[in-house]
Amino acid sequence: MKNNTYLLKDIADIRTGYSFRAKLEPDSEGNILVVQLKELSDKNTIDISTAVKINMQDVSDNYLLQKGDLVFRSRGMDSTAAIMVISADNIILSAPFQRIRLQDTSKILPEYLLWYINSKDAQSYFSANKTGTSVTMISTAVLADLPVIVPPVEIQKKIVEINTLSEREIELQEELIKKKKLLTETILLKTLEL
Repeated sequence: MKNNTYLLKDIADIRTGYSFRAKLEPDSEGNILVVQLKELSDKNTIDISTAVKINMQDVSDNYLLQKGDLVFRSRGMDSTAAIMVISADNIILSAPFQRIRLQDTSKILPEYLLWYINSKDAQSYFSANKTGTSVTMISTAVLADLPVIVPPVEIQKKIVEINTLSEREIELQEELIKKKKLLTETILLKTLEL
């Protein structure tokens, strides 16, 4: 079982989100949902529940998000990605984000690529190649030249599964810490009532 290494541009289509020329005008009857920074959750998924709805005609497929697409945060301190986990045909990505769409999901899983982009190795690559002083950014060319180590699909599945379990364990530990703190505080306050 040999790992292959590819440049991201050789395995995925990379596009910049739609650049709106003016402030978004929400329209409750609109036909398009717009993914902006607030829709990228802490769990690296896209949550459209807060997305602005607008009216927009003749939208190019280049800007529409599909299930399995990754959205890369190209500006700011956080150069990570989030994944589109739902199917829809009316969700558009705004600039300055980059949309990453794999060319062949039978050889590279979107969830694996998400893990890889957010991994320490890829983050080191991005840190070394950021530009800008007050607002740092990763150019499309730097993102496109990201070396991606691609193991066989079965190994990719195991990596995704282990990562998912690890993230769930961290969530449970954080919940436990909060509950323990609340319990301790409740007990201490009860001692004041004696």
